[in-house]
Order: sequence, then structure tokens, then C-alpha cells
Amino acid sequence: MTMPSQPPQRAAAPALGPRLGGALAVIFWCACGITALPLAGLFSLVAGLGVAGAKSALFDSFAGAGVGQQVLRLGLVPQLVLFAWAASLVVLTVAKSSLARSVSPWILVAWVLASAYSQFAIRDAISPDGADLGAFAALMPGLLLQAASAAAFFGYFREGARPLAYYRR
Repeated sequence: MTMPSQPPQRAAAPALGPRLGGALAVIFWCACGITALPLAGLFSLVAGLGVAGAKSALFDSFAGAGVGQQVLRLGLVPQLVLFAWAASLVVLTVAKSSLARSVSPWILVAWVLASAYSQFAIRDAISPDGADLGAFAALMPGLLLQAASAAAFFGYFREGARPLAYYRR
């Protein structure tokens, strides 16, 4: 028995084609969930109360100058921006639109800014003396993580092989 002089050649790995997979698929399905959950909640509210009842319940919970209503309104601002990001990412991904590579990262940056504003505004509304250095220290780790995540998403969509290959139209 003789040994071959060359090791066996492996088949070449298939080229990364324009398909939804890897981290891009995870991001897409997370965006689908972020889009679906508020819509499911709204539809179940309408199913339970009817259109007029749901409309009344929503407007009553947001109306008023109390701290509870103010916190609710401030808390919904980043959620609305995140919903806009998720819905636009889902639509642009399904359409394979190259706009996703430029629009989606900027909407996520807007979410980070809206989240930071809302968190400090909520802390200011619920603290008797307003937001102080302690509020800043408490909120900064989460805000830095959000900023780092948005920066990673920005970089992935700008230079990642799969987004560059997938979004072509």
C-alpha cells in the first residue's frame, strides 16, 4: 500500500450567494417579531373591544398630564421608532432592496437617540429632584450597549459580505 504524494483535495466551498442566511437571517426574523408583536396586540385589542372601544382605550391611556401617562407616552417613542425600523427592514429585505443597507442603519441610530432621550425624560419625570448624576450612571451601560449594537449593525450592513450580496435591487 502506497501513500499518495498529495493530500486529497477538498471540494471548493460554494460561493456566498445572495441568500438570506447567517446573521442576516437572525436579524430579519427578529425584525419580523418586532413588527408582529405590536400588530398582534392591536388586533387582539380590536377583537376584544371593537374598533371604537380599542380607540377609546388607547386614547384614554395616553391622555392626561399625570406622571403615568407621561411615562407611557415617553416609553412609546423608542418603541415606535423600533417598530418603524423593523417594519422597514422586513419590507426592504423581502424586496431585496439596496435601500435597506443605507436606510435601516440610520433608523436604528434614530432609535438609539430616541431611547436615550426617553430614558432620561422618564427618569426626570419620576424623580422628585429630576434626573441627576445617579440617573446618568444608571442609564449609561444600557445606552452604551444600544449604541455599540447600532454601530455593529451599521458596520455589518455597510461592509458585511452577506448584506452586500443580498441587497441588490
